[in-house]
Amino acid sequence: MHINKKLEILAAAPDLLEELITEVPEEILKVRRIKGKWSIHEHACHLAEAQRMIIGRFKRFKQEKNPTFVPYLPGKTVPDDNLAKMDLQEQLADFRKNRLVMIDILKNYTKEEWLNEGNHPEYKSINPLLWLRHVLMHDHFHMYRIEELFLTNEEYLRKP
Repeated sequence: MHINKKLEILAAAPDLLEELITEVPEEILKVRRIKGKWSIHEHACHLAEAQRMIIGRFKRFKQEKNPTFVPYLPGKTVPDDNLAKMDLQEQLADFRKNRLVMIDILKNYTKEEWLNEGNHPEYKSINPLLWLRHVLMHDHFHMYRIEELFLTNEEYLRKP
């Protein structure tokens, strides 16, 4: 898939996320419908929270040759209820604003910068092209979880 098409999909993500959130009744937004798993609110806030880290990585790929990254481990370095305490509307606005910042950064990448190999202990290989695809899948993974938590009947959520 061409880079410009991926950027279009990234640009549409805030609209899709807000559409999903507006369909969810407020009384279930913060309910952890599956024990030990995030709520709809937490998935949405995570997307905004992770966006700042994602931008930082794209900046480093642009500024540094062969950058080395530290894993981002939500839930391991902050309290379990951190995302639940965030203001959802502020986080949605932040996600939208920072997504535009990220796209502006990516529009100015050179061919060489797109191929800049980085080092990350979780991945065999990482460069901006792979990272871009990873971000696309990350967005849609969490949005799928939001829709799944909203639409799935209670008895199916508890099945092993």
